[in-house]
Amino acid sequence: MNQNINVSLSVVMTLSASFLFAQSPTPEELKNLEAMVVTGSVILEPLKDSPVRTEIIGREIIEQSAARDLAQIVEYSPSLRIDSSCGNCNQQSVQLLGLPQSYIAVLADGLPTFSGLASVYGIEQIPAAMIGQVEVVKGGGSSLYGPNAVAGVINLIPRDPIESGGEFETRFGDSSGKAAQSRINMSAFGRYDWVLPEMNWKFTAFVDSSYIQPIDVDGDGFTEVSERDLISGGVRAVWTPSNLTKMSFDYFLSDEERRGGETGDAFDGPPNLAVVAEEISSTRHVATMKWEQELSQSLKSQISYAYSRTNRDSYYGGMVSLGSPDPSSVFFDPAWNEALGYGETRDDLHFIDALLIQEISEKHRLWYGLQYRTERIVDEQTAIGRTLNETYSNVGFLAQHRWKWSDHLTAEYGARIDIHSNVADPIYSPRANLFYTPNDHFRIRNSLSWGFRAPEVFNEDLHISNVGGDLLATTLDPNLSEEKSFTLSIAPEWQINDHCRIEVNGFNTILDDTFVDVPNDDPTTTDVKEFLKRNGSGSHIYGAEINLGYQNENWRMELSWTEQRTQFDETQSILGVAGDPIDNLIVSDRYPRTPNSLGLLKFFHEGQWFDSFVALKLTGPMDVPEIVTDATGALVGNRLNRSPWFFNMDVGISKEFVVAKQNLTASIGVKNILNEFQEDISLGAYRDASYVYGPAFPRTVHAGLKWTFWACYLENQLE
Repeated sequence: MNQNINVSLSVVMTLSASFLFAQSPTPEELKNLEAMVVTGSVILEPLKDSPVRTEIIGREIIEQSAARDLAQIVEYSPSLRIDSSCGNCNQQSVQLLGLPQSYIAVLADGLPTFSGLASVYGIEQIPAAMIGQVEVVKGGGSSLYGPNAVAGVINLIPRDPIESGGEFETRFGDSSGKAAQSRINMSAFGRYDWVLPEMNWKFTAFVDSSYIQPIDVDGDGFTEVSERDLISGGVRAVWTPSNLTKMSFDYFLSDEERRGGETGDAFDGPPNLAVVAEEISSTRHVATMKWEQELSQSLKSQISYAYSRTNRDSYYGGMVSLGSPDPSSVFFDPAWNEALGYGETRDDLHFIDALLIQEISEKHRLWYGLQYRTERIVDEQTAIGRTLNETYSNVGFLAQHRWKWSDHLTAEYGARIDIHSNVADPIYSPRANLFYTPNDHFRIRNSLSWGFRAPEVFNEDLHISNVGGDLLATTLDPNLSEEKSFTLSIAPEWQINDHCRIEVNGFNTILDDTFVDVPNDDPTTTDVKEFLKRNGSGSHIYGAEINLGYQNENWRMELSWTEQRTQFDETQSILGVAGDPIDNLIVSDRYPRTPNSLGLLKFFHEGQWFDSFVALKLTGPMDVPEIVTDATGALVGNRLNRSPWFFNMDVGISKEFVVAKQNLTASIGVKNILNEFQEDISLGAYRDASYVYGPAFPRTVHAGLKWTFWACYLENQLE
């Protein structure tokens, strides 16, 4: 690091409070002092005993918030934010502690299945109903996770059924604005669990169908919410032949059709005959296998394999960018080619993990691991003349030691050595956690970690945006080198009484050779504006997070507040060219599209007549670059705008009925009830599609019905 480590010790303390109660009637996973976690150290243990700070998003909030997918789930965790960065296709990604998704490891049952391509739309394609809980580790304190886990880890823990049965749920919704199609939002989910009485076999099968209506919010004839038609399904099998052995297999398939751009009759026609259109068809296959074996009383092993394939057929452009074959059209181009704008992308990801866990004594536990990851991306985009055929591989060796010095003090420390195909030398990344518990009511977790982000193609590099009739695309600098990181966090927490708990977490991250996108326009490509991803100067990310709340016998409230700063060490080019009076240069020392302030309030109530849920999400101002064009598409200039505050409110009520000894749950609610949405949206065919911020959806009313049944009851009825 070229920064003095002492700088990192000037941490802005973070206050965070989560209120979990020993006598609470809420589900066990929401009682943080009793909850079990696995992400931090790959061993199942009570959250209160884990040296690695872990936050939980449990089933209660997933169900009561009527979350449809992973993107809607993580919005209800402090310091996490969903960023929507395209007005045509509504590409969404996660931000954590001020850093974008390319700095976050998104895992399924501890395994990385989100490739660079899958991350483009993947967080919207994971059905919420199949997630048992989401565990969030902020920062890179564990040696078990390698490249690109700089900001932290989001781990999706699968459901673990305990009896045979299933559920069927259907949900309907309607959004404010002018719909480009007559269909309303609809989803249907079905699942069945088969569990043997001896509990040694568990099998789950599920299918999910979801449709999101395309919406033109401002009435200019172009969508702000894209049409999405998704079907997914999968199976999970768990075999436990003895107390010493456990094997699991998962398979997941998703197929999504997505369309945005010009509305009206053109919306149902070929995308290359629409004025503006983005159409994406993406298919994902994900398979994972895990074998856990207890070799002796003191030695356990875990061998895992994950494979994912993502195929994407895409169209980016429209007549405004690529011309029209119609001589009477203002966009007529005699060189028009019907194949122009279409592209194909394929991404294959393999991951192998071998881990040994040795418990030497009650005070000492060791982890030894070997990990291998390889990914191949093949991408051909005719609209911008881009062809990629890249393969990345990484071999990681890790060792970690937990030393329980006393009943009150535990240290967990280790290191990784990663050998990456795009990095000349092996990278050494030490990491450490110190956990101090002087009594049952107070804990403090401290974390130090070094890490890196590899020079690879990431999700934002595989997306093409549209502005002023030009397409925006990013390529990698052939001399791009790895980005190095150092993170320090301090997280005390205090159980004040049986009703509330306060937690303090401070984070400070220093990045060297930060990846930045700089203007790199090629004048020979008149319809494309190019950007180059290269190494810039360093960056400094620090912040503060605070949660406050209270729970009574039948209600609970949790409040969080995050203050964060994401800054470049030197001013960075954002848009434009130096010295050009029209394509004027915009520079900033702040990360764009990253708010300084985030607030979250969650309220749960279990009532005699119905249960209720309220969530208030506050998003502070951020810098958002905009390319301004006139009515003919000619460039007027570049701006760096400061967005307003957004106050987003979700409400919902539900009622559970017992019908024929089975559970029937009815629910109704409104997301974004105040209809907070961006007011200065770029209008018309030449709009800047990347100039979007704020909530991804306008006000949406939804209602649902869920039937939960058990096999034992059905068998009795058949008899």
